[in-house]
Amino acid sequence: MSTIVSIWAAVALAVMIALTTAAGRLGRNRSGAWLVVLGLVLVTLEEPTLTLWLGMSGQRNDGDGVAGVVTAMTRAHVLDAGGYGIAAAVLLGWIAMTAFKRGEPWARRVLAWGLVVAAVTEAASTIFVYSRGLPVPDAAGAGGGGAGFGWQPLAVGLLAWAVGIWLVRAERSTRPGLAASSAGSRAS
Repeated sequence: MSTIVSIWAAVALAVMIALTTAAGRLGRNRSGAWLVVLGLVLVTLEEPTLTLWLGMSGQRNDGDGVAGVVTAMTRAHVLDAGGYGIAAAVLLGWIAMTAFKRGEPWARRVLAWGLVVAAVTEAASTIFVYSRGLPVPDAAGAGGGGAGFGWQPLAVGLLAWAVGIWLVRAERSTRPGLAASSAGSRAS
């Protein structure tokens, strides 16, 4: 399983590099939007989608499945969290492919705040709960420190998301009138 996860992350990293280097040809906004979507897909598959799966699965189907192991209330919350996470990712992806791609400043702020929330959550859960194979102490004592996988798609996903936001940051708005008004406000 760790080999598949590593290959998946390496392919995504190659796509990220290709989109970044093609930004001059494709346009920064377009490349940036696709980088954000790539990051969202990776993070969503590794976190809320996996959470939803673990909430639906019992230990027969997946050793980490919680169906039948936790109370119905806990399982309902796990399923809800997975569903809300997927819905939030779809919303952020839609913003990336519409307003962000058009260069609207509010979209960049929303996506940047989404990235901050995701990165802080991932860092906190990696440090305090489960190391995902990284060489940090496993606070929960779950023995996950040596697992060796799970961090790769998260790292590439967060990096792609950040590079997409950075790439569009350097691009002036494509909407008429905004570039002129922002140039005039800088002159004052």
